Amino acid sequence: MAAGAPPSPRFESDKEDGEDSKTRKLIFEGLDAAAKCEGVDVDKRMLEGRKANRGFTISAGTSADPDFSSLRNSKRAQTLPADCSRRGDFEMSEDSKKQLEEMQKHLLARYRHGSVSVVFDVVPQEVLDETFKNKVVGHSHGIITEGQQHGDERERVSYGTIPLDPPPLIACQKGCKGFKDTSPNQDNFSITHFKSGYTLICTFDGHGPFGHIVSTRTVQTVPWFMVNESGFGNDTINEADIEKALINAFEKAQKDVVAHSLENDWDVQASGSTAVAALFKGNKVWTANAGDSRCAIGSEADKKVIFETEDHKPQTEKEQSSNRVHGRRSSLADVPGRMGEPPHLHQGQGDYPGLCMARTLGDQSVKDHGVCATPEVALTTVDLSKKVFFIIASDGVWEFLDSQFVVKAVAKKIQSDGPAKTLEKLQREAKKRWKAEEGDYCDDITSVLVQLR
Repeated sequence: MAAGAPPSPRFESDKEDGEDSKTRKLIFEGLDAAAKCEGVDVDKRMLEGRKANRGFTISAGTSADPDFSSLRNSKRAQTLPADCSRRGDFEMSEDSKKQLEEMQKHLLARYRHGSVSVVFDVVPQEVLDETFKNKVVGHSHGIITEGQQHGDERERVSYGTIPLDPPPLIACQKGCKGFKDTSPNQDNFSITHFKSGYTLICTFDGHGPFGHIVSTRTVQTVPWFMVNESGFGNDTINEADIEKALINAFEKAQKDVVAHSLENDWDVQASGSTAVAALFKGNKVWTANAGDSRCAIGSEADKKVIFETEDHKPQTEKEQSSNRVHGRRSSLADVPGRMGEPPHLHQGQGDYPGLCMARTLGDQSVKDHGVCATPEVALTTVDLSKKVFFIIASDGVWEFLDSQFVVKAVAKKIQSDGPAKTLEKLQREAKKRWKAEEGDYCDDITSVLVQLR
């Protein structure tokens, strides 16, 4: 290696594979010791055929039953989880919580009185399902499941088939927000294959008390609006209309989720989701993103980043130059012992929502202050002979892993270990970085690996 050259990207979890036999021996010795204790019954079969550090991935190529309904990184996302429990984040005072409740009540009153800017026909769940059953070739999305533990894979519902070879691989695993954490996985995903041959993948990362509802709702409504308002239920698509279709889908999904909260009595004021979507066919990939969920495109041949979406932070030059974001900004650098934090966006003089994003879905309390749901859309044309792939993932991956590291490591591992094992190792690597940086706290982690052929 040349002097001063950076080390080759390598998943630290690779080291665990070489130690697997030692780990299993130590575990079995522990089980033997425990079995000797009175009243303890040990089933050693729990480790049969399974590595102690194993993760899980889901292939999206087949359908399920269609009736199955201390140091902190300076670029930390800092969106609020359920119950605002994330360490080091802004905590809302009781006065601020009351203000949010009043804002929601005022929004509900406007909705009931037919305010043009609020009223929107919520798409019933059965109508969403009907579209995914009959108007597309295949669709799958994650569903909300109670009682999941750290590392559990999100359950999903699927309709039809996703006829891609190789099939996209999806991992969506619950994080850990603290001791005896019972909060839901707030990440979600969807994959939709349209009749025209295009495929849309969404990876959304919820935040706030009801962020899991925002992400679960919008990973369905974005493809629904593509089908029902932009012609993606047809056999052919005019590529000149794709950017407009993606923007419309995000903006309509925003209106739908606000109306959904009013009709179903949950608060959308300080709950939202970052979002990234990738629409692809052949050698073209359109990306649409809002916030810091990210898509990175690379190739096995070059092991370099071809394109990556740009995170939307209030302090970035592009977002500031838009003159759109005009809420009060506050930096935790003013708080003793919490240096190096990025600016947060607040409503007026309140301490909510403490949002470090300039674009999101949901988060109604800051929509009048420039935080929009309009995505940034980009088209990337790739050379398929270079074995192009992309990773579309939530901040659980990108928080402590940059795009170049991920692309180079994934490119190497696909060739040696295959795509399924590679995605498993990426999830595991992200968890290890969270453990090293945040101790017991780990964000929800979602990543989708797509190989373009």
